[in-house]
Amino acid sequence: MSAPLRLAVHGASGRLGQLVVAEAQAAGVYAGPIGREGDVPDANVVIDLSRPEGTAALLPRLSGQALLIGTTGALPWAALQAYAERAPVQISANFSAGLPLLLELVRQAVPALPPGWDIEIVELHHKHKADAPSGTSLRLEAAAGRPVVHHSLRAGDAVGEHTVYLCGPGERLELKHVATRREVFAIGALREARALLSAPPGLRGGPTAAP
Repeated sequence: MSAPLRLAVHGASGRLGQLVVAEAQAAGVYAGPIGREGDVPDANVVIDLSRPEGTAALLPRLSGQALLIGTTGALPWAALQAYAERAPVQISANFSAGLPLLLELVRQAVPALPPGWDIEIVELHHKHKADAPSGTSLRLEAAAGRPVVHHSLRAGDAVGEHTVYLCGPGERLELKHVATRREVFAIGALREARALLSAPPGLRGGPTAAP
């Protein structure tokens, strides 16, 4: 029987971090915040919801805990690969349940397209989201297996929408995922954290990493 899940959240004061802590507490799971300095709380899974520079500063402070990263951008891949030699590390640009299904649909659809079809991705997020294209859009491009055109919209309080357009002469397919509540990401973070408890060391979800 595996040990009970105990979380340490890096970025607990942020919008998603607060939701993760609240969701954990509602589920009876301990979730302690990680400050900028000092010891990491006693936990078996660390969730990093900071920025790439925050991830780089966090890694030397860890002592073998499983690491779930919801940060996007220029992550410190060499340091992550080194840490993954002794602990499971999961990179998740999107914690929703539907996104893995969309990725699989894209993987299956693109090889079946007739020659000459175009692929473009349109993503919409709230106006405060800094990175563009989103980390999820980049994962969708990787699933397509070829370069695509990205269109990034930043407006209002949109939680997150991603549409993959597969366009040919006289017809098109649209594969789409829409998050309507931000809580789905917190629920998904807990789901992925539990899965990491029994995972072997290794890097998942990043460049040259396992799916």
